[in-house]
Amino acid sequence: MNRLRHSFKGYRRSMQMSENTLFVFVEGIADRYIYSRVANCECKGKSIEYQLVTSEELASDCGGKTVLLQFYDYLKQQHSLIDSFNDKITLSIFFLDKDIDDFLRIMRRSLHIVYTKYYELENYYFIHGDLSLAVAASASLDISTVQTGLGDYSQWRNKVTTAWKDWVKLCYFSHTRRIGSLCGYSHPESQINTSIYGSVDKNKFRRFLNGLQAKSGLNKKQFSKIFSRSCKKVDRIYSAGEYDRIFKGKWYTCFLKHDIKHIAGTRRYRSSNLEANLISNLAQSLNFNDSWAEYFRLPIRKLLVHIQQSNKIAP
Repeated sequence: MNRLRHSFKGYRRSMQMSENTLFVFVEGIADRYIYSRVANCECKGKSIEYQLVTSEELASDCGGKTVLLQFYDYLKQQHSLIDSFNDKITLSIFFLDKDIDDFLRIMRRSLHIVYTKYYELENYYFIHGDLSLAVAASASLDISTVQTGLGDYSQWRNKVTTAWKDWVKLCYFSHTRRIGSLCGYSHPESQINTSIYGSVDKNKFRRFLNGLQAKSGLNKKQFSKIFSRSCKKVDRIYSAGEYDRIFKGKWYTCFLKHDIKHIAGTRRYRSSNLEANLISNLAQSLNFNDSWAEYFRLPIRKLLVHIQQSNKIAP
């Protein structure tokens, strides 16, 4: 921790010496494009320079949300979230994946921290991106064929999330009860479905359930009661159409890759680097002037206005 604290001190110093006013901290390199577009929308034309910083740039031996929150705490302790050094103002804002932090009740409340509304940033790609355009560009298929194959985007997402609902229940319970990674969001796909859209293998489901009970330290009756309550919570979230709060965004690509093969049929399509290309093309299909982006743009705008009202940055 001492080495990290020293690096934090050094990075804070580099921020003070930088020509940039706004520092936007994100979890990883995959987040750069989206949040740079968000920052650019608010800073362009306002004579405010900004810099995107990933967690890895703060600590070379680790990264992610934990490091960002550690650095946030450090800046807060140093009264440097809004920093004034030699008449130069530095602003900091942190964009974090929500995961299920809201259900764990560990989300930070701060003008300088913005969590995604959904499980992670990738959920936005599939909710607000143009799936047909992204698939057509990524797989080299014609748009009309893809549109027909995918159908309504909302119905597609509902079908996808419903297919893995039992897996989500296991993951949600495991993480909210802090039982460990026996079954959890770290897995790239469901461990209990017989295939992507297949039914649940009851034997696998039971083995995972038994494993969770063993790790929980609860007897069978206690465990059954708590797990049942957790499942009902997931059911309510799904019934409200809010499954993206607990369904991992990256999981959508598993289904999309499967569906592309089905849509293409006997025709050749580009399958190399398909997952990465899908994410990239979905990100580029997002419209940052749409209402969804206001959720991310507004905190930056408020931060800049706060400084302007303090007469530290000219309007």
